[in-house]
Amino acid sequence: MEKIPEVYEKLKSETPEAMEKFSGQLFKKEDISLEEFKFEKLFDKYGESFRAALEEILNLWDSKENRKTLGHDKTHISYDLFEYLDLSEELKNSEKYMVLFGSLLHDFGRYPELLLKERSGAMDFDKAKQIQLHAALSGYLAALFARRFKVEGEDDPDIIQASEAFNRRVIGSVLLHGGKNEERDPVAHHIQSIDRLAGILGTREFVRNIINDGVQRGAPVYPDERLSYDETFPLFNNLPAKEFGSADDPQKSWTNILHYLEMPMRNMFPLSTERGMKRSKEMKRESGIILTLLSGGKNSELFRQIFAPELNERKAYKFPKTRLPEDIWEQINKGLSEEEISAMEQYDNLDINALVDKMLEQQAPDISSDDKTKVRNLLLDVSPEHIKDVFEAVKYTVARRDLNKKEEREFLLKKKESEDPLVSEIANKLLSSELFN
Repeated sequence: MEKIPEVYEKLKSETPEAMEKFSGQLFKKEDISLEEFKFEKLFDKYGESFRAALEEILNLWDSKENRKTLGHDKTHISYDLFEYLDLSEELKNSEKYMVLFGSLLHDFGRYPELLLKERSGAMDFDKAKQIQLHAALSGYLAALFARRFKVEGEDDPDIIQASEAFNRRVIGSVLLHGGKNEERDPVAHHIQSIDRLAGILGTREFVRNIINDGVQRGAPVYPDERLSYDETFPLFNNLPAKEFGSADDPQKSWTNILHYLEMPMRNMFPLSTERGMKRSKEMKRESGIILTLLSGGKNSELFRQIFAPELNERKAYKFPKTRLPEDIWEQINKGLSEEEISAMEQYDNLDINALVDKMLEQQAPDISSDDKTKVRNLLLDVSPEHIKDVFEAVKYTVARRDLNKKEEREFLLKKKESEDPLVSEIANKLLSSELFN
């Protein structure tokens, strides 16, 4: 049986364009309304095959290839699995395997994205094209994977129909996980929602930005002389979200960590469940707290620029921004909770290097020693007046992870006792992983 890492070598620069065309042929409204019992028949008869496929996918995330995709690695997928468990209570039975497979496959294209960058400069696209690139490559690999797990020799038309719909919806959701999927297949929307919660808000986003956008793509922590926050804000983050991705100059497409934190905090697409929306508010507050700390606090000019709409500082910022909802802004403006202050105090005596190591140990356990050094250099490559701000932001991230991990373990221990064997099995795997152990 062919292992997916080996097929990376077969990818061509034309693959993304081919997959974009393919995606238009995948979507069928009748797949969504397909009677639930047909999917149940498929899962009941081929449950062991699905479990074997899931196990293989999880093992592939342990491969040396996928450890190179900083920020889109096993840690990110572990967070995806956690969010899947949280969201699964609101899923139809027919959707559970589809959403799970899509969540595990949606970022498999990140490694070949790096390969194509090295071979053909394919990363030199504007932001929107880069999002399509990794999704197209992930869809290609998902299609190869689905092809290997077709039902062979089946004569029940219900199962055959359900199998074909299952494959279309999983591949389609992987191809489309970067767009506005609430208007299309709800499975794609669920996968997008899980992905958003797993990696583009709060302390998770801060760490992922540092290792992915900072180390791998070269974005600085703060605006530099070329990209002043208030005057020459690049088109990549020209808010509101409708203009997202319009940059045609790669140099302006990747900016800095502050921009990366702010954009999703203000402009994330609607999530698929009420529980997801509630969790996103909690994580947006975390993003706002980190931005406050990095900016130097409420009296700083940078804070005034970042939160210009909420402070009614119309002249502090060149471009319009989507205003934060009042309840989220109120929570950000309140600042640190007593629980957070107490959790941070235990790290007061650590130096910045030790704090960074702790942060990476918590949320990037597989990072190489070379990349760890790059992270330290990145966070210390700031003007002297910002060193203390970086220290406070990293300290908050470490302390907040301690608090979040405690809550997450309590949740996973409950899920481990679930009557649903799939949910119980995933919870048990996560409890034994470095991220949640």
